[in-house]
Amino acid sequence: MTFGVLRRSATAIAGCIAGITLLTACGGGEAGGGSFAERTAFDVAHAAPDLTRAAGTSRYALEMTYTSTGDSLGDSTSTSTGEGTYDYAGQIGDGTLTTVDTMLGTLDEEVVFTNNVLYQREAGTDRWHKTDFSELVNTPVGQHDPSQQLDLLRGVSDDVREVGTADVRGDEVTRYAISIDPKRLADQSGVVVDGGLTQAALSAAGPMPGQVFVDSDGRVRRLEVRMETAGADLAASPELQEMLGSNPQVQEMLANRRTTMDISIEYFDFGAPVTAQVPDPSTVDTGPYLPYMRNLPDMSGMPGLPGGN
Repeated sequence: MTFGVLRRSATAIAGCIAGITLLTACGGGEAGGGSFAERTAFDVAHAAPDLTRAAGTSRYALEMTYTSTGDSLGDSTSTSTGEGTYDYAGQIGDGTLTTVDTMLGTLDEEVVFTNNVLYQREAGTDRWHKTDFSELVNTPVGQHDPSQQLDLLRGVSDDVREVGTADVRGDEVTRYAISIDPKRLADQSGVVVDGGLTQAALSAAGPMPGQVFVDSDGRVRRLEVRMETAGADLAASPELQEMLGSNPQVQEMLANRRTTMDISIEYFDFGAPVTAQVPDPSTVDTGPYLPYMRNLPDMSGMPGLPGGN
């Protein structure tokens, strides 16, 4: 078994967890009637995505941390931080992203996202890589962008609680404790492709605790969510079985793996100008995106691999 297979396996499992965040609501829900003060905590949280998008554009800052434990590759952590701008009406945005991975090192990227397509390239290079996520989600709204993160709130449970106020970038906002129900998220979004990996990940995930910070206009200023998935649950997915094959080492790795993802994203500078553009097709590549290849560790001594014991 090669390290490449193990790495693809780990990537596929992490992709299942990330796939949960690729959900958007086609059309979404109503912004809610009545004054902001009259609405329940649940109504405030559920309406916040539409009210945030109504601003037209904004800047964003995000942080996502993946932690994986319990498989033959060893424990690993990958943290991505970035910032940029997004046009909610035009469904296009851009930004810069830095990922620090305990196994693979540091990667600086530029990104552009529009509809179901993500463009990314290593900082300082000329070629873009294009990834189309239409096989995971079926939506014209867009995903892998700041807009789709908002739609995690479509799955918020009924027990939303106001827990006080906080300061976000100099503004006083109201803080709510939330829990996202994966089944409600899938039902409310209505965009999960049947039989796909995102559907498998939602089926395997438990309730997702978090917090949402909402300003006086009902807009999301910060959203924090934690997602946890057990590999044993994902192993039951026929889609993942088909992707990873019947190799016993891969199956064992999958069954023992546990993955946690912490998401934090802030929205600010509403109305900021957005200049994002889809890259010139002549500068775009497709196929596997492998920016970390130069950083891969020497696995020749790993048991079960060529040259190992």
